[in-house]
Amino acid sequence: MSKQEPTRQPSDPTSKRQQLRLEQERAAKEQRVRNIITYVAVGLGAIALIGGIIWAVLTYGSQATKPIAVKVNTEYTVMAGKADAPVIIDIYQDYICPYCGQTEQANSADLDALVASGEAAVRIHPMNFLDDASMGTKYSTRAANALVSVAKAEPDKMMAFNSALFANQPEENTTGLTDEEIALLATQVGVTQATIDTFASLTYADFVTSSTNAAFTDGIQSTPTVLINGTQFEGNLLTAGPLKAAVQAAAAK
Repeated sequence: MSKQEPTRQPSDPTSKRQQLRLEQERAAKEQRVRNIITYVAVGLGAIALIGGIIWAVLTYGSQATKPIAVKVNTEYTVMAGKADAPVIIDIYQDYICPYCGQTEQANSADLDALVASGEAAVRIHPMNFLDDASMGTKYSTRAANALVSVAKAEPDKMMAFNSALFANQPEENTTGLTDEEIALLATQVGVTQATIDTFASLTYADFVTSSTNAAFTDGIQSTPTVLINGTQFEGNLLTAGPLKAAVQAAAAK
């Protein structure tokens, strides 16, 4: 995919959303290519070839980059774990983003364990830039609003509800889950009816939009984006293990 320089319109949120979506698609394509190359090379036993090919893919179209430190806006976020944990994992995600779903399913057990052990805290940046991918129902906003509602009222249920939303993630360009289906998922992970009853009012819709705009301001280029103590994780998010290892290495420093 050729890469054109986007028109810079800082005040136009629509342009920002389009740019972020294009970057997400580009990053996803590169990840798929990396995975295919790895599987083929291993199958052929070409161990030496793997490093060269992966290097070529990672540097295709641009020079290889060092880990990126990101200025993190924490105002419009929700957290699981202790704020003074040795490692803070920031996750920028949209609930209809398919690669966000794959990332969650690959890493949810590890993230739960890291939070439970006190090694890390997870800070979620809920985003709605893919609202236009749910046929007018604004699924990204509705799902993120529900997640924030649970995080604010019953923080101990946040991670389980987050996992449930992704385990039942709708495809892009569908209407998404209904409000009733979102409520049922919350019930299944133990969220009280009193909290569920607040979903319909979309109390945190503006919060989610502000979180999205803050991500643009922070320079986030695609979803999912994961930071470890403010530095972007560049490893494989679609396989269990690499993220946990990086977090534990950071905790050991």
